[in-house]
Amino acid sequence: MATKDPLIGRTVRVLPDATTLKGQPHPKAGQQGTVQGRTPGGKQYQVLVGDDIVNLPMDAFEVHGTTTEPTEGNTLPLDALAPSRTNRPVANDEALQELAATIKLHGVLQPILVRKLPPERLQDTFESADTRHATHEIIAGERRWRAARIAGLRTIPVLIKDADAPRALTMQLVENLHRADLSPLDEAMGILRLIEEHGYTREQAADEIRKSRTHVYEALRLPGLCADALVAMRQGILKRSVALLVAQRPTPALQQEFTRKVLTGGPDNGPMSYRAALDLARRNYMTDLAQAPFALDDAALLPKAGACTQCPKRTGAAPELWDKQGADVCTDTACFADKKDAHYAHITLQAKARGRKVITGAEAREIMPTEGVAPTGYILLDKPRKGDTEPLRTLLGDEVPEGKIVLIEAPSGAMVEAVPTRAAGAVLEARGKAAKPQAAPKTGEPTREELETEYQRRWRGAAINAVIDNLQNDPQDIDTLPPAVAQRFILSEAREASDEFLRSIFSLPPMFDDDALAEATRRIAEMGHKTQMLAMLMVAATADAEPHFNRPINEALQLEAIAPIAGVDLAAIKAQAQQEMKAEAAERAGTTAQPDTAKPAIKPKGKGKAGAESKTTAAEAQAAIAQAMAAADGINAFAPGQTVRVRIDLKNASGHLLPTKGTQAVITSKTGDRAWMLDIEDMPTGKGLIADYTELEAIDEAE
Repeated sequence: MATKDPLIGRTVRVLPDATTLKGQPHPKAGQQGTVQGRTPGGKQYQVLVGDDIVNLPMDAFEVHGTTTEPTEGNTLPLDALAPSRTNRPVANDEALQELAATIKLHGVLQPILVRKLPPERLQDTFESADTRHATHEIIAGERRWRAARIAGLRTIPVLIKDADAPRALTMQLVENLHRADLSPLDEAMGILRLIEEHGYTREQAADEIRKSRTHVYEALRLPGLCADALVAMRQGILKRSVALLVAQRPTPALQQEFTRKVLTGGPDNGPMSYRAALDLARRNYMTDLAQAPFALDDAALLPKAGACTQCPKRTGAAPELWDKQGADVCTDTACFADKKDAHYAHITLQAKARGRKVITGAEAREIMPTEGVAPTGYILLDKPRKGDTEPLRTLLGDEVPEGKIVLIEAPSGAMVEAVPTRAAGAVLEARGKAAKPQAAPKTGEPTREELETEYQRRWRGAAINAVIDNLQNDPQDIDTLPPAVAQRFILSEAREASDEFLRSIFSLPPMFDDDALAEATRRIAEMGHKTQMLAMLMVAATADAEPHFNRPINEALQLEAIAPIAGVDLAAIKAQAQQEMKAEAAERAGTTAQPDTAKPAIKPKGKGKAGAESKTTAAEAQAAIAQAMAAADGINAFAPGQTVRVRIDLKNASGHLLPTKGTQAVITSKTGDRAWMLDIEDMPTGKGLIADYTELEAIDEAE
């Protein structure tokens, strides 16, 4: 809201030398009047002189009863001063007019800093009529000088400094840094001039302007922003903190794309907050190099990019610019993607050279539509199956023949190794493992480690639920936090908690995304101090749902600290978990102890105790595995014209699921190494369906 002009209502006298716009003596010169208001343009005042309203600039009248010219200290005529070429530009805006009105009443209360006009300024100051008589250059205080000219002052108080160009520039920067309206770009350009024009190092510049070295390093990145970001910064739309996130994008194209998103991705299609922009940068524009499938020191993988360990786009190359990001984070996601593609292309060539089957493109997406899910008809070698604790590669060791390993392109672009389900099942059966992907229930006694893990899981889950229940039903008096701070901590912890606990704490639906979680935490943070603290305690308790990696298995520091506040008896919960597990152990012992009276045990031939199983030699095991693998190949022995039964519901060419489970079909042809094309005569849409051989079973001719 604009403030009232201090000159309105004042009694003034039109100066004797006042002139009209045409340069003629003003007819009201020397007469008194009253300021009624300002003209629509705001540059002149409406003064009532007698019965007439006249428009006068501020320098054409004087305010009755005021003396604004300085009477003591060093002063210089206004036309003896020239503005600096290195200071930030001064806009002739409403704020400058208000400053001029204040100076008109009270004068310039604080001297401006000046230095003697340097020799290199003689030419350019002489060429301008406004500075032709200049003897000094303004270091700091140009706004006051310009406002004094508007107000009609003749002189201005000054402090004359003996300063060369670098010193004058430093003084300007220090002066401006204490102004609330200083543009981050103006500051950055001043620091850049200190370094480029006057030979300062970054450290020397930081010392001169009394800022940290990180602040200087960050500022020097701003002038190099893309055009859209620079324009948005000058307009005040793009804040410095978000602009620095733009600067962290290593290429102009990425900067342009990121700028567009942060300027339109916020509420009502406006700018994003810093936290939202940071989250966007971390999710979409930064990649942890620990996830790289290729060697970081391989400079030959993508010669134009070189090795990641030597890359300037890696956060570790400029640690002072990255806050807690780690030394191994890539900021050029396009380059990272190119390296992944090159790596997988190399792996594919190697696989084909070794005779392995490689599945890519549409066929790969059909059998593995989502990341992390086992492809249809295959078992991943390096991912444990549901019910297993170890991946298949560990279970099979080196006993899988090379020709059985298949390379499949995952949705992420990675190439994963797998073996056919039937072949793997046959091998596992030969080794005494489960023949089906689902693990058979364990019948023996669990190990001590398994019991300890189960005990920890049980009491921790029970304790967290008790904390949540008690804090919700019997809240304590807790100090408050600002909503923004509270949400930051709540959301940060919540993103690490399990969905099950989060649904209970925040009343979320069964399926929720990060946006829903963020909105729920925002509402909680705005509900007051007690609700904030309760939510923080409940979410913090979930951190101990499982034992932490590389820590004592019985350590649960969060739960131990929060349980007394929530009135939860951890000792009682632990005792209850122990009793339940003892009862289950007793039940297992009773079940497994029942003798098999139907079939007496047969004592094996050879040495050893009665009931002991005979050992298989390594040669016998390998022979059994090879035999099982060979038998698995015969399962796909279908032929065109054969009638088969469909095991599952198949999709048609449009991707729609058809009720084909249990129906009979006739094979028309083979497509690929594994799939068969078939027709279901009793179904109008059952022509040209494609099924994997594992989804079909032969029908006995007698059926």
